[in-house]
Amino acid sequence: MLIPWVKLVPTAISLVEMAGSVLSSNKKENLKRKNADSFDPEVLLKRIEVLESSELKQANLIKQLAQQNLTIIKRVESTYRLAIIGIVGSLVSIFLFLILFFMKL
Repeated sequence: MLIPWVKLVPTAISLVEMAGSVLSSNKKENLKRKNADSFDPEVLLKRIEVLESSELKQANLIKQLAQQNLTIIKRVESTYRLAIIGIVGSLVSIFLFLILFFMKL
């Protein structure tokens, strides 16, 4: 079986875009945090919320990457098995050809 690159490439592109959005949102929040009073309870709560949402985005990104890796690993395993079967089949057919060729002589 072939690796479904048509399905994997758009997913990879969306993962990169999502990673970029997570990074840009973290940069924006860092700038906001530098401008705010770090000991104000409301600011601290807001920072905790930002960290939690960032952590959830990162967890989703890691989950999607793990699912992609699992799909690729399964495809590689099946391709490897097919390659081994093809090599063994080729060797058997060459061996049988040689036997039949020498028996005919």
